Amino acid sequence: MASWVVVLTGGIGSGKSLVANRFEEKGIAIVEQDDLSREIVEPGQPALEAIAERFGIEILDEQGALRRGELRQRIFENPEHRKWLNQLTHPLINQLTRQRVQEAKSTYVMVVNPLLGGRSEIYDRVLVVDTPVETQIKRTMQRDNISEALAQEMVKSQVPRDYRLKLADDIIHNDGRIEKVHSQIDSLHRRYLFLSIP
Repeated sequence: MASWVVVLTGGIGSGKSLVANRFEEKGIAIVEQDDLSREIVEPGQPALEAIAERFGIEILDEQGALRRGELRQRIFENPEHRKWLNQLTHPLINQLTRQRVQEAKSTYVMVVNPLLGGRSEIYDRVLVVDTPVETQIKRTMQRDNISEALAQEMVKSQVPRDYRLKLADDIIHNDGRIEKVHSQIDSLHRRYLFLSIP
């Protein structure tokens, strides 16, 4: 079991997956909260039933799975919907996160939390991937095939960049050059191995 936990965060389109994948290549267990958020709304899960009850059966596809794009559109159009969904899903995601951290076998474990809004006692270190907002918007449009207006709204709905940087113990600057990102990760990994020694 890993007893030392790094939380990795950053805005949408900042390159969190690139960073997490590099740490995973080094043998570090990764707990992706985006994956857990999908897990808790799989068919048959209570959270999915609650979502269908609130938004109507049309929020599900023919197989009974969640239409994630449809839900995303609705919660970005209505702050009350977003608040309700967060209150439903966040406790379930946090519970699963703790479970997966307990199960991790690596020297330390990394939790990828895109929505980190503050420090938590379960995290020993906060690592932020930082990218200019204009780059975030451009990458999000390309990745999700969405309009600039929706991409801007998604960036705006997240924790502000300045606040995220104030939370950081460590920062990876992602300007798009992978070699530079990898070099920063390699240095941090060595540091984390040292810091995680009991």
